[in-house]
Amino acid sequence: MTIRAWAYGDQWIGTGTARDGAGIERPVLVVARREVPEPLAPAREEDTGAGVDWMERLIRITGWSEPARRPGLDWTQTESRLGTTLPGDYKRMVETFGEGAFDGYLALNQEPWTHYRDDGLLIWAGTEHEDLYCWRTDGDDPDRWPVVVRSFDGEDVPFACRTAEFVCRILTEPHHRFTMARYFDTHWFMNYRERG
Repeated sequence: MTIRAWAYGDQWIGTGTARDGAGIERPVLVVARREVPEPLAPAREEDTGAGVDWMERLIRITGWSEPARRPGLDWTQTESRLGTTLPGDYKRMVETFGEGAFDGYLALNQEPWTHYRDDGLLIWAGTEHEDLYCWRTDGDDPDRWPVVVRSFDGEDVPFACRTAEFVCRILTEPHHRFTMARYFDTHWFMNYRERG
């Protein structure tokens, strides 16, 4: 049996193949109930302070209950190749979720892309609509780099927040310019790799 599944609201939708009693492989479609965490209220302006653990909030928003996909990843080679350290919340996000996409839409890069290095941008994620989620690499402290979205038409839209906070906000705030909250009531992370 081979089935791929994705979350849709309070259901898991799966499709694949399975062998019937006679040993014939047949296509299957499976719909199963999904336990959905209580939705979190949208982030508020006062949540921007240093006391908020945005990664913990992101784990709760997505209902992530899997063990970390890439725990203890050694970032030394990546950071050496890039010539810079990377934001801590981004590294924690990659270690926790691994390769995949939030809501099957926002694909998390396992290593930042350097396509716009000359513009002072490192790309940490992208969408199927060709928006690129970057950091403006100003300053020596990557944990203070602001998020910049380079839209498909080349416009740069800056946000005064860090990586995990930005993802939390686009998942929960329906009026955010790059929101996913208008399209999904619940959120998930679709992992692209098999376990093991």
